[in-house]
Amino acid sequence: MQIAAPATGGLWLSLRIKYGRWRYGFIGAGLNPSGFRVSKERFIKWPCKQPELEGHQYAAEHTDIPIPRVCRTYMWHGRLAIEMEYVAGCVTLAAVWWELTSKQRQHVVEQVADYIKALRALKPSSTQGAKVSATSGGACRDVRVATMKTFGPFDDVSAFHRCLTGGVDDASVAKVFGEAVADIHARDYETRFTHGDLGVQNILIRSGKVVSIIDWECSGWYPEYWEYTKAHYNSVYCPDFYEMLRERIPRYDDELAAERALWQSFDQPLNGER
Repeated sequence: MQIAAPATGGLWLSLRIKYGRWRYGFIGAGLNPSGFRVSKERFIKWPCKQPELEGHQYAAEHTDIPIPRVCRTYMWHGRLAIEMEYVAGCVTLAAVWWELTSKQRQHVVEQVADYIKALRALKPSSTQGAKVSATSGGACRDVRVATMKTFGPFDDVSAFHRCLTGGVDDASVAKVFGEAVADIHARDYETRFTHGDLGVQNILIRSGKVVSIIDWECSGWYPEYWEYTKAHYNSVYCPDFYEMLRERIPRYDDELAAERALWQSFDQPLNGER
């Protein structure tokens, strides 16, 4: 996968963004907008990290999942900016789920299940092997592990599990985090290509159909259960959606129970590191 070096943003990019903010406002919600719409057809996501660009491009090249086309990249104020096509006339699944008909809900769930199947069908290269990493083998980015910083890569799933438990030795995991976590972390897992944040906030809907999967910042090669457990990380927003999705994708309920135990006792384990 070839990714061109980002261009220098400079004054021209600053002017485009300034115009976009005036014309369209911010994209996203709350105090942390995700980027700027700069024309009818273009959107600039900023700030980004390399794992997002790699995963976005890789999934677009190797699957038929609807993903906004990347137009070019920049460095702007020292951070990566990704210019991509703007997907117009759509809303997040979180915003529209309760308005969908039963038939539309079923169709949306089937679409998402098919996209997960397509991602899981991708095979790591011989050099990637069993590593847990971002798409191209470098450091990972996942809000489950750390809010902002990148981490890893890891030689194997066991090393990744040790990160999740703060480096606690294997013999002490049950005592510190419980038998459910110890049991899961003692099992062998393959890695699968993973979106890593397939929540309802990252699924765009138009006319009752999925038209785009966005926000690939947590994507990469992760334990085979990670897509399932991470999809539930924000499941409070649309529990019915996740209940329907569970019936259509490989289930990892023991792993979900273990992860939920860690979410409660030791979520984002690297946030305390300096």
